[in-house]
Amino acid sequence: MQNIQNTGPRQLCLRLMRYVAPYWDALILSTACMIATAATVPMLAALMQPTMEEVIANRNPELLQLVLLGIISLFAVRAIAGHLATYVLHWAGSKLVVDLLCEIFDKLLVLPHSYYESCPGSNHISVDHVSRITSDAPEVARAFVNVVTVMIKDTFTVIGLLAWMFYLNWTLALLILLMSSVILLVTQLLGERLREMGRESGRAIEGLTRILKGSALNFMVVKLYGGEQYENRRMREQAEETRRFFMKRVAVASLYVPLIQTIGAAAIVLTLYFAANEAVAGEITAGSFASLITAILLLIAPARRIAEVGETLQRGLLAAGSLFSLLDGEVESETGTVVIQRVRGELQFEEVGYGERGERNPDTSLKIHSLASLANSDPAAARRRGLNIGLHDVTLIVQPGETVAVVGCAETMDVLTCMVPRFLNPTSGRILLDGHDLRSITLASLRANIALVSPHTALFNDSVAANIAYGAMGRATEARITWAARAAHASEFIRKLPDGLQTVVGEGGVELPISQRLRIAVARALLKNAPLLILNEKLGMIEPESVSLVQAALDTAMQGRTTFVIADRLSTLEKADQVVMVDKERIVERGSHRELMARDGAYTRLIRRLFGSKAAVAAR
Repeated sequence: MQNIQNTGPRQLCLRLMRYVAPYWDALILSTACMIATAATVPMLAALMQPTMEEVIANRNPELLQLVLLGIISLFAVRAIAGHLATYVLHWAGSKLVVDLLCEIFDKLLVLPHSYYESCPGSNHISVDHVSRITSDAPEVARAFVNVVTVMIKDTFTVIGLLAWMFYLNWTLALLILLMSSVILLVTQLLGERLREMGRESGRAIEGLTRILKGSALNFMVVKLYGGEQYENRRMREQAEETRRFFMKRVAVASLYVPLIQTIGAAAIVLTLYFAANEAVAGEITAGSFASLITAILLLIAPARRIAEVGETLQRGLLAAGSLFSLLDGEVESETGTVVIQRVRGELQFEEVGYGERGERNPDTSLKIHSLASLANSDPAAARRRGLNIGLHDVTLIVQPGETVAVVGCAETMDVLTCMVPRFLNPTSGRILLDGHDLRSITLASLRANIALVSPHTALFNDSVAANIAYGAMGRATEARITWAARAAHASEFIRKLPDGLQTVVGEGGVELPISQRLRIAVARALLKNAPLLILNEKLGMIEPESVSLVQAALDTAMQGRTTFVIADRLSTLEKADQVVMVDKERIVERGSHRELMARDGAYTRLIRRLFGSKAAVAAR
């Protein structure tokens, strides 16, 4: 993906404008309303002059009525224009969020397998990663609204107030402007220092958290190797460093307000001194002076927001850069041009290799989990131990309708099964489906012929019916869904759910036990009726009372299909047309269960380890 560090603020702003451009009419309306709102501020300051000179000094009640009417009118304009500006600008911002999120979601659907494997998290794209994506778009919109508001409304407000101040008395206005600039500069410097100290304090707290987490996670090592004193010393040193950073920040923060107040008081004293001299010299009237002071007070807030807009813009650009780095990522490689219909299901692996001699397909990730992920193996841990997960010189022919049971190294099984739907591509050799090289077949038509059943198969936060008919909602009737549920031995528990097929299963199907989730996955595969099936039989986490139902559902799913089974049951191995044992990067034994047991080799040793002695196996 593109490195956002190489994208400048100007390029990011220009790119964001392409998302805002379709709503130019809303921007024009909000801009006009903000300018109208800004124009009322210097007018309010200007009303102070006749109020002081005529209404108060000369006791003019008629003018008082006009002044009060003018103030009410100005606030009415501010209310209406301000409301319209805020509403319309936030409307444009919300459209920006929707457009970004929709484009990002479209992108997520076509990103390669490697993107999801490289995301933070153990087995799947992490919740934190998804949250960051969904929070970055609103952050961009917030920055857009705030920056546009400041750059239009506050800028015009400041310009109008300065123009009025220079009109009243340019020398005094220049002095006030100079002192205000000094205050803003000091505020900016102190604010930046406080932010830097906050970042330093945050890093110190992260170090403290790492020590606490490391000691808690590795408590056995700490206790066995007598590391209590060492960890205690590290903890105290890091805690003391965190305290020092905290106190430094408190020292600067406690100085912030008194310093600004002192500078502000000095500025007011100087202003009053020069104003008094101007009044004595007859250069300024009391009304003009009151209007000038009012303008100064009204100038402070917009000037401060203008000074702080850079930080808001930076946050927005950082979020935009993160989103654009995703949008600029390479999509899943589509090399196929052949559109296939329903296949017979003949698969041929011809000297297939993946990751040979440590070389990987650049479009794929090293971490494999999507289809198997058996409990006894952790690909990530294997990589940390320096193992080279892949395949080497795999040659295999699977006839239509055959069941191939795969046993052995979990990581190698993962690679093998991930190649069939082209989540991974071979680095050497080729895989043929009904005589077509998989790389020549379009991804959509290839995957339309493949179904997946696994304990890790995800359910969506939707109804049971929608999960069974996933991907076929427009074509699946209730009768077909009911048939699939019955064939998958799921009807019994579905009838007991509060709303039957319309019961919402919760995110990831967490409201259902794993046996029920697996049977819904089987029903989904049966409804799809694909000629190829990839099946993970790992049933270790399933409730004992439901194992027979799940096994019956899996047997139903396998009937009449070319099936790759990540085998976990002895009965599956015995009934399989071929048993393939993989170890590290290659197939070490292949044949029927009976043939492999007769050889008394690696497969036999594995069966004995998993299912007991030969006598026990025979008894089964």
